[in-house]
Amino acid sequence: MQSQQQLQGSEAVQAPGRKKLKRPAGPSGREEPDDGGGGDDDEPPRRSRNTKDAQTSTSAVRGLLRDFFEQQLRLDAQRQETMERRARERLFFEDQWRQSMQRIEQERLMLEQAWAEREEQRRMREEDRAERRDALLTTLLTRLLQGDL
Repeated sequence: MQSQQQLQGSEAVQAPGRKKLKRPAGPSGREEPDDGGGGDDDEPPRRSRNTKDAQTSTSAVRGLLRDFFEQQLRLDAQRQETMERRARERLFFEDQWRQSMQRIEQERLMLEQAWAEREEQRRMREEDRAERRDALLTTLLTRLLQGDL
């Protein structure tokens, strides 16, 4: 009896379209020819049990598929949220980088301007020295030529 139930349970799991194995008729394992005799009494209850088993396994598979689909939807939503968060972080860091580059550029321009001003002041002092030197040399040469020295 137990081996018959196991065999019936395995038949319910088989894919539709496959032929079912014939179950052994007796303890010897030989099949009895179907002559329309006493073997027909077991058929209708077995079919209903197989139908119930098939419905149960079908609903179990549907439940598994539904759970899998819901899990995939949750994973997709998490992935989408992660991508959006990373995009926001990237934009934030790009904005920070842009602002720091602008500050660096402004600092460079200020340093360049300060250098140009110092360079201009140096040139003006150098020109002033050159003019005083020229004036001194001119004065010395003039006195020498006049014989004042």
